[in-house]
Amino acid sequence: MFKHVAEAFVPLPRAEWVVEQVCAKSRDFCQSIRATAADKLLDFGDARAILRPSAEGLHVRVDAQDLATFYGVRTLLQGTLSASTTVPGAGVEWYPGGSMPFRQICRRPGQR
Repeated sequence: MFKHVAEAFVPLPRAEWVVEQVCAKSRDFCQSIRATAADKLLDFGDARAILRPSAEGLHVRVDAQDLATFYGVRTLLQGTLSASTTVPGAGVEWYPGGSMPFRQICRRPGQR
């Protein structure tokens, strides 16, 4: 079980394309990248990220064992999102994640 968990939702068009760009730019930092249905799972060893595209945008979840790795993976994802879209990485709003991926963030006002 991971100790540090956060989720974000980024409204953007062509989320599937953005996921592919983020995966390509993150590949050198990951141990593996796997696909499960529409999700992409980036395995960093002591951390992981789940990218889930939807018609409304991109859901992102980061789980990590330690705080430094947690913020490192978040920073990597924010940077690759900034490089692939018009969304500035600093504009990504992170929320505490629950035990089920994306359940907490989908309950926020304005989210599905």
